[in-house]
Amino acid sequence: MRVKLIKGLGVVLSLALTASVFSACGSTEKAESTQSENSPDASVKMETVRVWSNDNQYQPIIDPIVTEYNSGQGTKDGINIEYKIFGGDYNDVLKVALAADQGPEIYKFVGTVKEPFIKSKWMLPIDDLPGGPEFLKKYENILIKGYTTFDGKTYSIPFKVLNTKFIYNKTLFDKSGFTAPPETWDDVVAYAKKITEDNKGEAYGYGIHLKDTASSGKWYFATQFAASVGHMGYDFKDGKFKFSDFSGNIKKILQMKEDGSIFPGSEGMGLDECVAQFAAGRIAMMPGVGWDVNGIAKLGYKFEMGVCDTPVLNKDKKFKSYAQIADALCIGPSAANMPDKAMKVYELVQSDDIQLAIQEQEVDFMAREEIQKKSSGNFKKVGTKEFADTSRSYFTLTPPDGGITVEGQPYQNTIIYLVASTGAEIDKVLADLDNRYNSALDKAIKDGFDMKLYIDNTWDTSLK
Repeated sequence: MRVKLIKGLGVVLSLALTASVFSACGSTEKAESTQSENSPDASVKMETVRVWSNDNQYQPIIDPIVTEYNSGQGTKDGINIEYKIFGGDYNDVLKVALAADQGPEIYKFVGTVKEPFIKSKWMLPIDDLPGGPEFLKKYENILIKGYTTFDGKTYSIPFKVLNTKFIYNKTLFDKSGFTAPPETWDDVVAYAKKITEDNKGEAYGYGIHLKDTASSGKWYFATQFAASVGHMGYDFKDGKFKFSDFSGNIKKILQMKEDGSIFPGSEGMGLDECVAQFAAGRIAMMPGVGWDVNGIAKLGYKFEMGVCDTPVLNKDKKFKSYAQIADALCIGPSAANMPDKAMKVYELVQSDDIQLAIQEQEVDFMAREEIQKKSSGNFKKVGTKEFADTSRSYFTLTPPDGGITVEGQPYQNTIIYLVASTGAEIDKVLADLDNRYNSALDKAIKDGFDMKLYIDNTWDTSLK
């Protein structure tokens, strides 16, 4: 079977259109049985297992594996995989199909909150499928309560990861006499000042971007501070927001601002513009996230680039860096009609071989350390090897921000305000931020917000 790429499907607004979409996506019958002409055994009951996703970046890797399986082992297993990639309206089509009891056996879930899908019985727990518990053993150390698991059942597996590191220009470092990456924020301040002075306006020591408030405030400030303070704003051990811990990191950035070491115009600059200035050799250091590897590589650069762990405030008190896990596929209710076959396909399309190919071809960063260790490390893009390494990173559930209503500006905006402003009372503003978030959390708890997912007495991100 040749896998087709479906683009531009409209939102399903009528029964007629719904029917046409389902027809385009294959049979709407559950567990439809056929006989394969290629099957060496005519008595084998052939059934179609549908896999829906919008991850088109994986298609070149998964497509040939599915084709080979369908023409070979699939004829013995009695399975024909129908692997479909959708365009921008995927989420709408998926919800309509599930609501109509016409959903696929396996599908990509879009979003972070699975509870409504689980309560609607639109997801089956992997644990309850044949071979599910054995399959999950490979992931047991990185499963996340509230994201991959609910009430003791697992509905998806950690697949890929977004990691945080530090990016720097080795050529500018060498020019100013620095032979090693910065280990502390004091190093960052000192490096940035000298590099800026040495380059006399042609290059600056540090780069930040403040235009994309929500993304920048989280990924290029709060998450980067985790290596210094042990969290990105919320302490799961105490069940409290502790933005005041960011004071030391913010003051170091403001010191560079006062020194004139930060690339000018950051208030009006987004990530793309900041990355472009780094690629042009005009910024010596900047915080980085895994996606920046591709961004910098596409632009091209003429210097030696380096990637290192995010610097810390105190080198004698280091914490793991923040990393965010994402899953890939869930199991739909129609899989209950052929649980053995659905589970076999679920394992196949997320197999170690496929994950390794995704890693090796630098399509995404894989979550499991076993896959990282199997990788050859012969990457074309500088930074892939470093961002792919999660051995000094921690994974956790997203803090309970989404379950509370906070008065005033969110933490991302507040951090950006502190960095952009002049003369702001940092400690006072952060204390107010703590108070606003914790008050909102207390109110939510009184109103019935369940904190069981957000308190972990064993939580420890220390880098030992």
